[in-house]
Amino acid sequence: MHSKTLFSVITVVVLGSLTLPCAAEYSPQVMKACRNDYKKYCSEYAPQDPGLRQCMDGAGRSLTKVCVNALIKGGEITRERAMRRWGK
Repeated sequence: MHSKTLFSVITVVVLGSLTLPCAAEYSPQVMKACRNDYKKYCSEYAPQDPGLRQCMDGAGRSLTKVCVNALIKGGEITRERAMRRWGK
């Protein structure tokens, strides 16, 4: 009986951890600044979907300056990478 209880506790902890916020999720500031870019290019992805980062990266030069600046300020990309990638 004790091993069943331990197994149940471990299962609940593991499954519960899957619902914690994902490290791939953007900050609220980035989400606000990039809202229009997200709607235009990547709305098929949920904000916590890891595929969103790949989609936004794929949008490349089409991202607005407001969004790119928020990505820089939020530590998502470096200013140098933004200059190379977007020229902004």
